[in-house]
Amino acid sequence: MKAIRSLIVLAAVAIVTGCTTMADSIAEKGTGPYRIYEKPKSEVWAATVEAVPSVGLKLVTANESSNMILAQRGVTAFSYGENVAIFIENYNGNQSRVEIVSKRAMETNVFAPDWSRSLFAYLDSKLK
Repeated sequence: MKAIRSLIVLAAVAIVTGCTTMADSIAEKGTGPYRIYEKPKSEVWAATVEAVPSVGLKLVTANESSNMILAQRGVTAFSYGENVAIFIENYNGNQSRVEIVSKRAMETNVFAPDWSRSLFAYLDSKLK
């Protein structure tokens, strides 16, 4: 009985310590992959807002004044979900810089996708 209790406690600790939140994605600004687009921010912003549901994410918020779009995907058969923060800023005149931070809701889940690939593929097809 003592061994079973120990295993339950160990499993609970493993589950809780590997979790991330949307705040973790936001805090990772500056560490995600980015691309520069030869388009004004307003055009890139519109394409990115369109991209989020198109690739299978749920739009949480899009606040252009803070240069940030937040998206999530919930639990699926292969993932505990993902939190995605997208930062879009003016860059070098009439260009725009897009950075995407994609975090697994559970860090130990190796099957969760990195959404930056899908989002950049969508943006590349729309903006280039």
